[in-house]
Amino acid sequence: MKHEKSVVLLGFFARGNAGDEAFLHVQYELLKDQYNIIVPIEHKNAHPDFHKWYPYTECEIINYDEIPRLYGQDVAGIHIGGGSLAFGFSGQFLLTAMDARKKTLISGIDASLKPRLPADHIRFAIYDRLDFLSVRTVKSIDNLRKNNIPVHHGADWALGLGVIEPPKDKRGGALITIRAFGEPPGDEHRRDMLALHKYLERQGHKVRYLPFAPEDRKFLDHFPHIRPSIIENVWHDPRQVKGLIKEADFVVSVGRLHTLILSMTAHTPTFAIDPKIMADGRHILNRKNVFFTEEVGLPFYYSVNEAIEAYGDDFNTKVTVKDFAPDYYERLKSQMGYVRQILGTPAEELPARGTEGHWAGATAGGRTLAVSQAQTEADEAAREEKRRLKREEKRREKLAAKGKV
Repeated sequence: MKHEKSVVLLGFFARGNAGDEAFLHVQYELLKDQYNIIVPIEHKNAHPDFHKWYPYTECEIINYDEIPRLYGQDVAGIHIGGGSLAFGFSGQFLLTAMDARKKTLISGIDASLKPRLPADHIRFAIYDRLDFLSVRTVKSIDNLRKNNIPVHHGADWALGLGVIEPPKDKRGGALITIRAFGEPPGDEHRRDMLALHKYLERQGHKVRYLPFAPEDRKFLDHFPHIRPSIIENVWHDPRQVKGLIKEADFVVSVGRLHTLILSMTAHTPTFAIDPKIMADGRHILNRKNVFFTEEVGLPFYYSVNEAIEAYGDDFNTKVTVKDFAPDYYERLKSQMGYVRQILGTPAEELPARGTEGHWAGATAGGRTLAVSQAQTEADEAAREEKRRLKREEKRREKLAAKGKV
């Protein structure tokens, strides 16, 4: 081993999802110069080639049942991080780390508490025991702070991802990400994607597809108009994914959150379209992307037709770059600093909760509880007005179809 101390990084790793792989890349780069990195892998769901990918080639890989490894004297702590990943998936590691008196950190996630949870609920107990808790969204920070949970306002780990520049023949044009949701696409979804493809070609763009996971790549085979030659199959390496995004004219996300995040960090125009998730014949709105686009000011369209109507024949002048506000990067910098500080400082020397220097205090780019509550109310009012207008629009369409308008 290169270093005296090791850190265990936990997540939905080795599956080839570009977003999750981005989390590992950034966390590995942050810690590799001070710690050996241990990555537990659930081999049942891992991609068979993951051991050939960076940074797995540089890490100690253990199985998901090798929990006793956490008792090793070299292990400084564990970090659970990324996306909507809560502690449940890695619960056995988290509880073992607490038993072994190792540092426990969770960051870069979405998290919330449901209303009226009893004070003795296990979530309160676990949050109270963590050495670091940091969430990436305003929705999460508002929810947890209103429930008096000590929490840091951090950011998505993918904001810190590096980039590999693509060859010249892979630059320019339009990139579309279509997310798979377990079932083959319906006829409406296939028609919509074909309509989007043809619309972008009419605007003068060469259209290509950028799957973000192996299942996304397989999903594309259900669309007759998508030929293998126009699919960029680099989902396992998020740096290559970001490189293609960086050199594209613009990017459309039909369901993938990290398509939007990587596009914004690469300063490439982007927008989101609802992917028409169906379950038991019922449409389920892609809420994660709705909340994200509302927070950062990106366009979100509930259908392909709505997007085409919004842009019309002025697409190339209307689609514009939207960057994260500087406080997003400050929050990531703060999150990274706390992770390094907490892992490297003896427990007895860390600031006590509520004292100066503790991570639940003032955060770069963060918001006070009063501001959080006011903004939450304003956001909910704006969403309700948007829903009301949508309901009115649908009502008028139904009346028009019946000839009553």
